[in-house]
Amino acid sequence: MTNLDRRDFLKAASAGLAGLLVPEWLSAEGLKHRHIDYSKIPVPKIGYFPIIKEPNLSGISLADRSTDIGRIQRALRWDNISRAVGQRYSMPHRVLLGMICVESEGDPTQPNRLGDGGVGLIHMQPLMAAAYGLKMITPSIRLRDFPQGRKIERAIDTVSADLKDLIGYDDRFHPIKNIDAAARMVCDHYERKHSWTNALKRYSGRKSYGQKVMNYVRELGSKRFMDGVREDFSRRNQNFRVDAMPLNFDRYRAVFRGLNKNYGLDAYTKLKRHPVQ
Repeated sequence: MTNLDRRDFLKAASAGLAGLLVPEWLSAEGLKHRHIDYSKIPVPKIGYFPIIKEPNLSGISLADRSTDIGRIQRALRWDNISRAVGQRYSMPHRVLLGMICVESEGDPTQPNRLGDGGVGLIHMQPLMAAAYGLKMITPSIRLRDFPQGRKIERAIDTVSADLKDLIGYDDRFHPIKNIDAAARMVCDHYERKHSWTNALKRYSGRKSYGQKVMNYVRELGSKRFMDGVREDFSRRNQNFRVDAMPLNFDRYRAVFRGLNKNYGLDAYTKLKRHPVQ
């Protein structure tokens, strides 16, 4: 075999071995970042079906919603939804809970105080809701839509803030559709920024927003802080009963984990995953 033949043989052998030993996902093509356009992922086809009977919870006392404890007590009602959405997109679910604390203080019927059309557990403005496929009370592609905001307020008054009825007016009232759409928008920003704090800043347009959300993320992960949340709830509700049984904070969360199934949570958990990269 001549030197030229030997070089050609070695080159061919190396190429063949590379194809055998290097999996496709490690190839130069496979290493390229493949951005998912999360705005193109369909809105889940779910609504409301009363699988779990709703107990009378009107007498529950929570800390003031202006406090971190009060916001977390309310936000954790939606914990299993935020977990399901987080798992679908490989997004930290506490980031979603932190966004709920900042945006709506855990109340899905509380619109943006400016009255500019922003609404949902995680407030979405009309322009963004339209971009991510949500049906709204009025069609709009405005960032701020004050006429829409007034219609939202009237709808809330019309049905006495009953969430089951409000989801028929606007998808943003549906806790799963809302959190899913907000997560998709944050994931779009994350795939460009590769930082949850920077993605959150892009979501809100406010520099301090990411830090506010991450402050709640830290509190949600702090045993000491969460012990205080539980103690506050137990002190306020020591005489409250559901089905003749005392209601501590863990049972309070369990009640809402069940009620969230009425919004299609079981069906949602079976949807295709789209993990952020």
